[in-house]
Amino acid sequence: MSRRIRRLSPLVAALAAALATTPTLAAQEIDTLALRAHTRFLANDLLAGRGTGSPGARTAGLYIAAQLERMGISGAAEGGGYFQPVPLRAATIDRQATRVVVTRDGDVSGYRAGEDFIVDIGGRDAFRDFTGEALFAGTAGLARAALEGRPRLDGQVIVVVGPLGREAGTLLPDWVARGAEGVVLLIPEPDRFAAFARARGRERLFVAADVDAPVWQSPLPTLVAGPRLTAAILAGAPIASNALDGSQPFNALPLGREIAATIRTTTRPVDAANIAGLLPGSDPQRRREVVVYTAHLDHLGIGTPIDGDSIYNGFSDNAAGVAMVLAIADALRTAPPARSVLFLFLTGEEKGLLGSSYYAAEPLIPLDRTVAVINLDAGAPPAPPLDWHVAGGGTSTLGEIARRVGAAHGWTAEPSTASPNSDHWPFLRRGIPSIFLIPGQHWEGVDGDRKQALQHRWEHYHQPADHWARDFPLGGLRRYAELALAIGREVADAPDRPRMLEGAGPRP
Repeated sequence: MSRRIRRLSPLVAALAAALATTPTLAAQEIDTLALRAHTRFLANDLLAGRGTGSPGARTAGLYIAAQLERMGISGAAEGGGYFQPVPLRAATIDRQATRVVVTRDGDVSGYRAGEDFIVDIGGRDAFRDFTGEALFAGTAGLARAALEGRPRLDGQVIVVVGPLGREAGTLLPDWVARGAEGVVLLIPEPDRFAAFARARGRERLFVAADVDAPVWQSPLPTLVAGPRLTAAILAGAPIASNALDGSQPFNALPLGREIAATIRTTTRPVDAANIAGLLPGSDPQRRREVVVYTAHLDHLGIGTPIDGDSIYNGFSDNAAGVAMVLAIADALRTAPPARSVLFLFLTGEEKGLLGSSYYAAEPLIPLDRTVAVINLDAGAPPAPPLDWHVAGGGTSTLGEIARRVGAAHGWTAEPSTASPNSDHWPFLRRGIPSIFLIPGQHWEGVDGDRKQALQHRWEHYHQPADHWARDFPLGGLRRYAELALAIGREVADAPDRPRMLEGAGPRP
């Protein structure tokens, strides 16, 4: 051994000792290089867009499980495995045999699936024929008030302008209970209808189990009408403009025409699974309780080509979310919090919250031991956000925790209402404090012109252009993960668990 090496040995030993006693917070930094590597793999063309149940999605699942195993985080599924099989089936719409007929004053007109309308997402009982009188209920925001005077909806097809959005969580269960025959959603804009049809594709996946998910797994058959069918349904009807734009309440209006839908499908089983890893808590008294991080691993797969590209890689949606949860797991494992943490990667979000709906119905850890859910599915901001929307935060004290944690970092995190638009929703319906963190539109060090340029370059929601790039600025994604990590640790170490606010949250 040289004299120089002998002189360095005490220094190396001192450095090793210092690293071994590094404070917890320093050990829990988010690894930006890991974010880059995870997203690069998951958004690669070889995974073909990670369509639900596809070989690419299964490859993504294997990658995630391998990463958890590398970290020493054990599987939370049966027998200590990482995979929770989800009983999915795919219904392929037969476009030749699926049709809609509108009858008005003896005049009959027919409309074709794929061109004039599409069959929307539904549960295992939704893909069936229906016939009824068209009853116009305005926009989703007006529909509840418009139908209040009708205790029963038997023999009626509810017609609504535009998607149901956040109102679906209350409207669909109510219409099912009141006996409606079906629903038609009107989208008269050609480009918007085309985008909607492109996102839905040819297949409709559903959970072949009782999951009690009335929004995305509704038993009520639902169609989305394009411009030509929309015109036929509304032609000659005395509808005031304020009923079409949602500006004023009104009473539901019978349109004086019958809508008859014939829906034909073929079904097949789909091989899909959720991935779950469990980090045991450090406190023997609280480790039976879990804080859950969720991110969906699927995307749209192969779809309609845009500029010659048909692979919908899903870098931002949601390879970014998966990468963040993996990075958070890697950070937390060095110093586990008091409560246990479940890292849950869900299948079928893009097809209707399928994996999360199944998990909430068949949880690997009982829901009464699940203290909070933190969902990451809002894309990769191309700059560090200064503000955040905490969707679902208005329904529980978890929203106030997020606000306080954000403020401690100099960021604004405002609780807001929940929508059935991501994987937090099935948990929230069951009374579990759940939030969906969404980056806001104020970015650190970015002025108006620069922000517009960044958005143009990087924001390609549900398009093939949403792919991995070496020069993507990862500072925003790192901050997103940092906020989620800080909120999760706060909840996992707190003496008391978050609680739902009285009358504030959606319930079954």
